[in-house]
Amino acid sequence: MLLSFLLPSVGFLGLVAIIATILFAELTGLREHYLKYGFYLYNSLLVGMGIGFYYEISILSIFLTSLLAILTFLLSFGLNRIFIHYALPILSLPFALVSLLFYLASLKYTTLLSNVLHRSPLFDIQLPFAPFFQSLGTIFFLPYTIAGAIIAFIILYYSRILFFLAVSGYLFGIAVHSLFVPISSAIHSLYNFNYILIAMAVGGIFLVPHIRSYLIAFTAVAASVVMIDAMEVFFNLYSLPVYTLPFNIITLLIILLTFGGGYIYFNHDIKGTPERSLEHFLSTLYRFGGKSRKIYLPFSGTWSVYQAFDDEWTHKGKWKYAYDFVIKKNGKTYRNDGHFLEDYYAYGASVLSPVNGYVVDIQNDLPDNPIGTVDRLNNWGNYIIIRSLEGFYVEISHLMQHSIQVQIGAYVEAGEVIAKCGNSGYSPEPHIHIQVQEYQTIGSGTVPFVFHEYIVNSKLVFYSLPRKGEEILALPTDISMKQRLTFILDEQYRYTVEKNGEKIDSFTITVKMNDKGEFYFEDEQLNRLYFYQTQRLFYFYNYEGKKSYLQLFFLLAPKIPLIRDDICYNDTLPLYLRYSPMKKMFIEFLIPFSYKLFFNKVEYCHKQLHIHSTFGMVQFSYYEKGFALLQSRSITIKKESIEV
Repeated sequence: MLLSFLLPSVGFLGLVAIIATILFAELTGLREHYLKYGFYLYNSLLVGMGIGFYYEISILSIFLTSLLAILTFLLSFGLNRIFIHYALPILSLPFALVSLLFYLASLKYTTLLSNVLHRSPLFDIQLPFAPFFQSLGTIFFLPYTIAGAIIAFIILYYSRILFFLAVSGYLFGIAVHSLFVPISSAIHSLYNFNYILIAMAVGGIFLVPHIRSYLIAFTAVAASVVMIDAMEVFFNLYSLPVYTLPFNIITLLIILLTFGGGYIYFNHDIKGTPERSLEHFLSTLYRFGGKSRKIYLPFSGTWSVYQAFDDEWTHKGKWKYAYDFVIKKNGKTYRNDGHFLEDYYAYGASVLSPVNGYVVDIQNDLPDNPIGTVDRLNNWGNYIIIRSLEGFYVEISHLMQHSIQVQIGAYVEAGEVIAKCGNSGYSPEPHIHIQVQEYQTIGSGTVPFVFHEYIVNSKLVFYSLPRKGEEILALPTDISMKQRLTFILDEQYRYTVEKNGEKIDSFTITVKMNDKGEFYFEDEQLNRLYFYQTQRLFYFYNYEGKKSYLQLFFLLAPKIPLIRDDICYNDTLPLYLRYSPMKKMFIEFLIPFSYKLFFNKVEYCHKQLHIHSTFGMVQFSYYEKGFALLQSRSITIKKESIEV
């Protein structure tokens, strides 16, 4: 905002627009809207700055700015109400539309004092790449080298990715434009700032930074070249400026396409910077399975994969995303000769709900087939279909006759016994068939999914799929471990920090919750470490603040299985726990070109009440809640008491 006073009329009338918008919002009782949604203010700000760019400060220009700021607020509110139904942002569209109205109306306003002839900044400088800086400054009605240079520095400090996109988008737009017009005309076009805005918005904000996202952004920039020229020719007939209309139209169309088309790198959770959005996306992908549908195993104990995805028998075509499980002992699924259902180890075993959700359909009265026969008329046999809280449906089939223990409409929790394994339907031997489908109708087409966790070859695996023939163990939950890591709001824990056996520091952490219902530990310096607990796992997922001892909790125990057994597993740590600030900035810039730079597995081993890794060790108490001891290569942190 201060920079806008480089041209005093721009800064002053921009301030007037903000004040007018706030006063009108207060008058109408919409304080929450302008505080929560920044576009209410920035669109009005741009309108005010636009007026200041063309007209001197006067009573009339102040009054006109106030009216147009209020009109912009109204239009922003209305467009947001419409666009929100399509998950679209309004960007700077209210500014562009109101500015066009103002420009048309101003052709009749002879009492306004124009400043076009003597418009000049307080000062300016000459720098290399002046056209780029001038285009960047034009975004805020400051088409001067000094303004653009300052804005470029702010962008570079704020985000290296955005700076790269701003420069490369600008150069690419000019290169494409120069194919059709002289290079000098391409360089000095008034509307080159649209290239910058499109590249940054598409490649770094609404799409997660990735080489594919960059290519989409540059394609959008190229398309905008034609749109800008066409609009300029048409609008010139009425002496109208193009402003940011090309940026708004192209960006909104890209958002519609990528969101509606299910583009894998669409940014569903925009953070403060592209770097933060990227790290959040990759942490979610590598640590928590990304946006994939996740279910728990529908059994306890050890089972074997009989059929996997797209397997050789029945898992084909639109039903290829399914799993079959059997129980094997000594390489066989049955005892004796296997002539009777009761000979099969899986027959009669408990079937567990794989999700939290509601039962939407069941079939419970079909007989179990004698070995050697199948029911070709009722392929699925006895089944349960559950609608998960995430919105997808899970079908479990071939259940034992009259074994289903829930009714349609009942709410079930993951791990709850819902039926027994049987041999109904098209089933050659007792087994559990499970699939995820889009609709609740029996026989609906299947969709991909992963299992939350399972143990294979003595290794705990998260958000993955076992291979055919593999023997896997469902994660056995330890209630006592779950209780150790169940933290209650406002609990406090005090820790002593030691180095070489001598006390060097102490700190207290408090259990708190934000307005989103997220729990976190907070220390005296207000650093926050966010955590979450599922039925079988406790984990840290985000840290906010400066360097502190809380980061050691994250580093030494990012995931804690709620089990008693000894087991090892891998996790991928956030960049801020792995690199120095300078190296982190460098890596963040390179990651969009290769996500492998982020993926770095660290092995953690859970042994009794300890978790060991290359970074150190965490110890839990037999009798007390929380983290009893944390030991890194240089310091030891000990809990002083259960509760303060």
